Amino acid sequence: YAGTSESPEAGTDTLMTALTWLDKNLADLGEYTIVINENELCPASTLHYDDKTVRITLEGEGGTRTVQLGEKGSLFTVGKNVELQLGNGITLQGIDNNIAPLVNVLEGGMLEVAAGSVITGNTNTNTGMVAGGINIAEKGQVVITGGTISENQGTYGGGIRVNANATLVMWAGEIINNRASSGATGGGGGIQIRGVVTLNGGHITGNTASGTNSVDGYGGGIGILAGELTIDGAEISGNQGIGPAGGGGVYVSAATVTFKSGVIADNTTTSTSYPLSSNLHKVSGTFTNESGQTLSQANGFLGL
Repeated sequence: YAGTSESPEAGTDTLMTALTWLDKNLADLGEYTIVINENELCPASTLHYDDKTVRITLEGEGGTRTVQLGEKGSLFTVGKNVELQLGNGITLQGIDNNIAPLVNVLEGGMLEVAAGSVITGNTNTNTGMVAGGINIAEKGQVVITGGTISENQGTYGGGIRVNANATLVMWAGEIINNRASSGATGGGGGIQIRGVVTLNGGHITGNTASGTNSVDGYGGGIGILAGELTIDGAEISGNQGIGPAGGGGVYVSAATVTFKSGVIADNTTTSTSYPLSSNLHKVSGTFTNESGQTLSQANGFLGL
C-alpha cells in the first residue's frame, strides 16, 4: 500500500490500516486517495464518518490490484455523505455463497465506477438483500463513467439493483455476464430498476435472468418494475431471459421508459408465452420511442 499527500503516509501496511487512519484523522470536506500496490484480502467495511462529508478514491499502482472480500457481507457499505470512487487498476472481488451485494450504497452515499475498475465475482444468495454486484438503497447514487461490472449473481439485479428513489447514471463502461437467478425466481440480469436510471452510454451485454415462476425470468439485460429509465446512447445486446415472463433485453412493468437513442438488439428469450419479446416486453407502463427506429413485434418488441 502507498499513500498521497492527503491520505495516510506512504508505506502504511494495508488498505484496512489506511481506512483506520481515516477513521481517526479524516477532515470534513476532505478528499483522500488510497493507492494500492499489492493484492489484499479485506473484511466487510462500512465507510461512514458521522456528519463529515468525504471523497475517497481507490487506485491501483503497478498494474491491476485486487481487493478480495475476506468474509460474508458487503466489501464496502457506502454511508451518508461519503463518495467512493473506484479508479484505474482497482478490482473488487466477491465470493461465492455471500449474503450481501459486493457494494452497498446507502441513503446519501455515492459510488463512482471509473475507467479501469472492476466489480466482479460476487454471488449473493440472500433472498432479502437481493442484488449481486451493487445495491443502491433509497436516496443512494451511483455514477458509472467507465469500468466493468461482471460475473455477479443475485435474485433480482445480478449486476445492479436500483431501489425506489435511488439513482443510477451510466456514461460508459460495461455491465456484462451477470445473472439474476435463485431457483424459481429471478429478474433483471444486468440491472433491476425501481428508481431512476439514465443510460447515456456504455454496454449492457451477456447478462441472464432465469426463473420458472410465471412472472420470473424477465429482463435479461434490464428489468424495470417501477420508476423511470431513459436510454440515450447505450447498447443493450446479447442478453437472455430464461423463463416465462419474456423480455430478453428489456422488461417493462408499471414504469416509464424513454428511448432516445442507442441500440436494443440481438437479445433472446425462451418464453413460449411471449416468444416475440426477445428485445423488449412491455407489460404495463409507458414506453416512448424518440429514436426514429422502427420497433415492432417483427424485430422482437412486444407490447408497444
